Amino acid sequence: MTTKHDHPWPEPGPPGATCGDCAWHFVGGRGRAVDRCRLHDGQRVDPAWPACPAHEGELDCRACAACCREAYDSVEVSRRDPFARAHRDLLEDRMSKLAIPRPGGRCACLEGEAGDWRCRLYDERPRSCREYEVEGASCLDARQRLGLTRRRRDG
Repeated sequence: MTTKHDHPWPEPGPPGATCGDCAWHFVGGRGRAVDRCRLHDGQRVDPAWPACPAHEGELDCRACAACCREAYDSVEVSRRDPFARAHRDLLEDRMSKLAIPRPGGRCACLEGEAGDWRCRLYDERPRSCREYEVEGASCLDARQRLGLTRRRRDG
């Protein structure tokens, strides 16, 4: 079995960590399931390979909240979304869509502070938030924008 892979860092990652237990590992491909790494531009990996230095274990949304902070400009909400009917007072009208404002970069629904973030309307959150994939490509992008994750190919 191969014990190395072609990642941009020559040094190893955390002892005992593997590509398979990294937050950025995913299975995808056209027509066939292939193990890949989101951080390394979708490069094929073997889940048993030793991790690279950018390895991250399972992510904790309450410790991160990058998606609800400065990483994005707005959260768009469809006019048909139940959130729009229940919380019209929280929304800005932006022509074809509604949006939750982000005063100071934070979603108006985000409460707490570093390490203990929470959405005050989590159970009623809009569809765009419910469908947001933790450890998905947008999550990685948000974390990179806030400096919580190494950027691709950074040393």
